[in-house]
Amino acid sequence: MIVFYMKRFLSFLFVVFLAAGYACAQDPAAIPDDSFYEQTQRQRFPVFGMFKETYFVTGIPANTSSIDKHNADVRFQVSLALRIARIDNVDILGTYTETGVWHVYDTSSPLVENAFNPGFCVYWYVNPKLDMMFGGDHMSNGYINERSRSVNKAFVGAIYSPDEHLSLGGKVWYGYYEHIPGLTHYFIRRGYMQAWATYKAFGNRLNFTALVNPSNKFKNYNLEFNLSYRLSDKGTFLPAVFAQFRSGYCETLVNFNKYESHFRVGFSLELKHGYNSSIH
Repeated sequence: MIVFYMKRFLSFLFVVFLAAGYACAQDPAAIPDDSFYEQTQRQRFPVFGMFKETYFVTGIPANTSSIDKHNADVRFQVSLALRIARIDNVDILGTYTETGVWHVYDTSSPLVENAFNPGFCVYWYVNPKLDMMFGGDHMSNGYINERSRSVNKAFVGAIYSPDEHLSLGGKVWYGYYEHIPGLTHYFIRRGYMQAWATYKAFGNRLNFTALVNPSNKFKNYNLEFNLSYRLSDKGTFLPAVFAQFRSGYCETLVNFNKYESHFRVGFSLELKHGYNSSIH
């Protein structure tokens, strides 16, 4: 039943996507002209750059008063994009994101999980305020035994930026999940959609993002809050102080059914125009 409604919902979004494209084709005012391309060229994806947020943070659990070397940890994410083609106001990207949770303070410093996430993304600059994206990706944790997990999904998303400070985004997906004991539980915990808001200030040096990812029955919500402040405005890849709070399920693939809450601080890398802080 859930799959049936998700297919109907994704079909509806696809129709909306086509209708938006048709409207842009019919309305000359909605088609970005050469001046739009010139103004936004540096904000579009370069041939090679970052895709999502790239950071290295360490912290402690927020849902327990017992804090020691066994539950303090490090979380890191590296996210890259290679622009395969550019057709008018559409960028076709090959993407790769790697996320890890590392119990670096524990005995022998075990790596809880390292998730590998290659994919592709078609990013459409509909007009100066609206971007749309669709594509697919694969995520797996590299294990070959009972801890093996892998996820394949197709997604459709949009980012609306009413002004230079605020961006509102949303994404829905349909996925096929492999090698996960209790398959249904992953659908329950991860859901099929997420929404976020990003606010930028002080010339894009300060970035704050709030993200919510509801379960498929909206009984639980996975939350993420990110705050960063750039230390420099010179160069292409800019270092920033980064703080993150995460609460909910699916912190890792291997422990997707475990509720976790963490507060972590560290550093991140951002691009000068900051589009990678608006994609999730």
